[in-house]
Amino acid sequence: MHMLIWHNISRRRAQSVLTIAITILTILTFVMVLGVFLLARKGIGLSQQRLGADALVVSTGVTVDGEDLLFSAVPENVYMSNEILDQVRQMDGVAAATPQFYSQTLEGSCCDLGKETRIVGFDPGSDFILEPYFSEKSYEQLQDDEIILGGNFGGFMGSRFFVLGNGFRVVGQLYPTGSGMDDTIFMNIDVARKISAQSDVLKTLWEEKDPYDYISVVMVKLDPQTEPEDFSAQINASGLDVQCILTSSTISDLQQQLEAILVVLLALWLSTMIIAALGLYGRFGALAKSRKKEIGLLRAIGVEKGQVFGLVIGEACVMALIGGVVGSGAALLCMKPLIEMLRGVFSLSPSVWTWDLALLCAGAGVGLSCLLGFFAALGPALKSASMDPQAAITQGEVN
Repeated sequence: MHMLIWHNISRRRAQSVLTIAITILTILTFVMVLGVFLLARKGIGLSQQRLGADALVVSTGVTVDGEDLLFSAVPENVYMSNEILDQVRQMDGVAAATPQFYSQTLEGSCCDLGKETRIVGFDPGSDFILEPYFSEKSYEQLQDDEIILGGNFGGFMGSRFFVLGNGFRVVGQLYPTGSGMDDTIFMNIDVARKISAQSDVLKTLWEEKDPYDYISVVMVKLDPQTEPEDFSAQINASGLDVQCILTSSTISDLQQQLEAILVVLLALWLSTMIIAALGLYGRFGALAKSRKKEIGLLRAIGVEKGQVFGLVIGEACVMALIGGVVGSGAALLCMKPLIEMLRGVFSLSPSVWTWDLALLCAGAGVGLSCLLGFFAALGPALKSASMDPQAAITQGEVN
């Protein structure tokens, strides 16, 4: 029976190719939509686990919104006085606060970045954002000529990395977080200030002020009993020229936007799948009708109804399986370029796209293709199996 299934598929090559092509396009779309959805959800989940801060305090001069500041690593050269840090630490409900100094690079010498990249200077004495990584790696302190890269950088461990004309040794790479940390270069805060002041690109920012007197953001960890909204209200009532960005509300807003967009994409895909299912049902129905005499002959020589049913279903499932495997494979090949294209819209992080996630999407695609083939051929298979052999031979043609 297996050889007969394959022989029938090969014999009707044009019809088989068209059936497989319909399946490929359907599964290709499904796997890509599913991949983007799972990737974004995983990135948001990782961000909730690994960002480390409950709130960010930044200058009111920051031009990007909270989502971009957290998730896109957009270089933002806006600063506020060091004094803000002490005032934030004195507020109710603050368990820990640490400053960061933002700069940016436009070049990478031996390691060409090809884009603007955020440099973050962190304070080793008060930092709690990178502290879990340092503890896990048993790394005591970052030296002034050393840097740590975010999860989206690859292949630089132990190499020399040039930032704004200064050479650094890469001593570590963070785990993926699904946030802007994945596209960030981390170094000691005073080193970031120094290279920023000396840079030909950025030195105009410091012609009339000292970078050592400024910070870009205060990362805040709140006491467990403190509501983030209460802390935000304190910031607003303080009269300071700063604003508060709550990571929980920012992530929640992003998740709601993401889900709304993906519901639309899912609806479009469902429409595509219904059209494909109807098309496949029509094709299998027409194929069964054109094979009446062939089926009649099989029944006349002793082939049982169940075997006829299995023959039609088997042909459909084999073609659907081929389409599912090819469609899923093509979708996986397209995912990396798709992630790069959509990362600004969905805040996607390439480092979150892992083999486990890829195999899950591919497996779902192959499984769906088999279900699609089975249910599209179910009606025609039942009709074929219930045909009267003599009537089928009289009315049909052998194809």
